[in-house]
Amino acid sequence: MKSENMGTEQLELNQVYNNLYGKNLDGFQNERVITIPANAIGRLSKELIETMGVERTKGFLLRYGWNCGVSDALNMIDIYGVKEETVALGPKIHSLHGYQEDNQIEKLEVDFIKGTLNLEGFWTNSYEALEHIKLFGVSNQPVCHTLTGLASGYLSTILGEKVILKEIECQGMGHKYCRVVCRTVKEWNGEVDHELRYYEMESLIHELNQTYEQLKNERDNLNKSFSIHEKLMKEIHRDNSLSSQLKLLNQITKRPAFIKDVDDNVLAVAGISEDDIFSIKIPGFIKVNKTEFIQTNDDNGILITPIYLNQKIVAFYSLFYEKTKPQELDKMIIERASLTSSLSLLNERIRFQSEQRVKGSFLEDILSGTMKIEEITKRAYYLGLKLNPSYSIIAFKSKDQSSLIEELEFNEELMNHIDRYFKDHKINVLIGQKSENIIILLSGNQLLKNQRSNQLLCKKLYNHILIKYPKNRFEFGISSISNTLDDIGQLYEESLVSLKIANKSRNIVSYDALGIEGILFQMNNQKNVQKLIRKKMGKLMEEDKLKNWELMKTLYIYLNTGCNVLKTARLMNFSVSGLRYRLDRINEILETDIKKPSISYQIFMVLQFLILSGEVDIDIEMDMDMEGEELDIE
Repeated sequence: MKSENMGTEQLELNQVYNNLYGKNLDGFQNERVITIPANAIGRLSKELIETMGVERTKGFLLRYGWNCGVSDALNMIDIYGVKEETVALGPKIHSLHGYQEDNQIEKLEVDFIKGTLNLEGFWTNSYEALEHIKLFGVSNQPVCHTLTGLASGYLSTILGEKVILKEIECQGMGHKYCRVVCRTVKEWNGEVDHELRYYEMESLIHELNQTYEQLKNERDNLNKSFSIHEKLMKEIHRDNSLSSQLKLLNQITKRPAFIKDVDDNVLAVAGISEDDIFSIKIPGFIKVNKTEFIQTNDDNGILITPIYLNQKIVAFYSLFYEKTKPQELDKMIIERASLTSSLSLLNERIRFQSEQRVKGSFLEDILSGTMKIEEITKRAYYLGLKLNPSYSIIAFKSKDQSSLIEELEFNEELMNHIDRYFKDHKINVLIGQKSENIIILLSGNQLLKNQRSNQLLCKKLYNHILIKYPKNRFEFGISSISNTLDDIGQLYEESLVSLKIANKSRNIVSYDALGIEGILFQMNNQKNVQKLIRKKMGKLMEEDKLKNWELMKTLYIYLNTGCNVLKTARLMNFSVSGLRYRLDRINEILETDIKKPSISYQIFMVLQFLILSGEVDIDIEMDMDMEGEELDIE
């Protein structure tokens, strides 16, 4: 019985197929059919995907299947009319085409008057699913696009309403069957709206037009950005600064622009004041590592891109936008500008390093004492330096580097930072590295008029460095001040002596405040000790040597009595007025006030050293009662 029914069903399908695609009464083919191997269609799909992409290939196959389904439906309507059996015959016809091996309708509800349809079923061994697995492997989404379009086109033509088939399971995804649901667009209630675009015949042309316009815009943008890049490169070739490049960009874009380094210091600005820049609050500024638009408030924002140097972010290029947002061209322009800025900074760094090497070598030659004054003056002129009196040296170092290489790299970065600070303040300096310390020679500046102002300068420099390196610890040694280049070597030794004494609790040490400590630290260098003594007491020694050390003797007793005029006059059998005259003369020769505790302490220590070493011939006993008379100086 079952066999007979199957035979009848097969005969009926064969009759339907023959009616559609066989010969008519006149001997002509009703509808010509071409047989194409499934693997050939599979390879075609593969080439389409590689050429057009997955999305466009899906649309192409859906529309191709739709047209095939429409053709089959029109033939069925022409022969059998519009009825439920025509709907049910569709899947059988498609099996005869070879699209799938078998199919089964599990649910069919159709109303031709209302134009509604609800069909559920499955098919097995879809050629698309099998070919996709063979060529690409298991997919993560349905792949039977031709069959989906075929069924949708067939049912839409029969019903007269747009019907969309949806694969909810697919053999191409590893499922046992390809399970499908067919409904009209209305009955889907928006579930398949995102699929409808694939069925539009104009979509490919529209996409091509869009692609063409996009490519055209990109070409125009590339041409514009390249033209701007060329202009910026010319600024570099002219050896112009970041400021000139920024002004050029401001003229082109008509937008305020500025460059800040990673420490939030403004390096260049155009079209906006520095005060306005600092008033702009940019959240997460330092975290920017690619081109981003950051909203500063509801209406305004900043387009920021990093500037790299040696694979490190060293600064940020920014364009300001008021009540608008950047276009793609703006991003291309600012990225081009950041590249030219990188080149400028690289050129500046190379120039600075070369300049620092030359200046460092020059400073080392000066400190060695091997150059004559005329040669020093000549080389300073060629380097654009003004080595004018007065002179002082600052030696300092960081205490936080773990290796010599790390220390040298850090010092190079630090010298660049210090050099910019002195240039900004128009202070004449010569900077170099020596024995792992940074050495600064200051000259010809009002800040060197006395030791107090010199210390103030050093303190300001120290505070400035701490802003950039707040976690580092620095120690400074400051030399005394001299009016001659002949003393540069001595000034260098003084700065090193001061640096040796500096520590965590006393990080800035001035040599002039050391007194006898300075001498003791240089005892192994008699030449420097003698220079120091000559510097402090030289004039007095020269004048007093011919007078049998009368002034020296007076100075010693005066200091030994705690700077007590009455005691000194009594011990020397001098009148008070006569003693005051002699003390005024000593102050005049020494160019200081010996009554000051810090000064009197230093002079007394130097004087004792001179007496003990035999440089000054004074009888310490002096035929007087010195018992109980001790120096009372803080």
